[in-house]
Amino acid sequence: MTTQIDKELYRKAYESLRQWSEAERIERIRDARRLTPQERWRQFVDLVDFSLRIAAPESERLRSQKIAAIDRYYERVRKMEVGRRARGKAS
Repeated sequence: MTTQIDKELYRKAYESLRQWSEAERIERIRDARRLTPQERWRQFVDLVDFSLRIAAPESERLRSQKIAAIDRYYERVRKMEVGRRARGKAS
């Protein structure tokens, strides 16, 4: 059972988070104009690296399916290239 005090604390915490998020957004917009393209790229790479580190590990089944899909794709490309060469057209 949630009390009135808990609800009020939740509202205050939510409002603080909203204000913090808004301040962060404004700061990112302001800083984006000051950063060089290389610095922005570095930030992007850091974000991707961080995202990959916290992501859940891929299951063996999903990994096998992805590898099989890639193998099928490249097999089709090889067949297409054999057909092109048989017709005398280079890729």
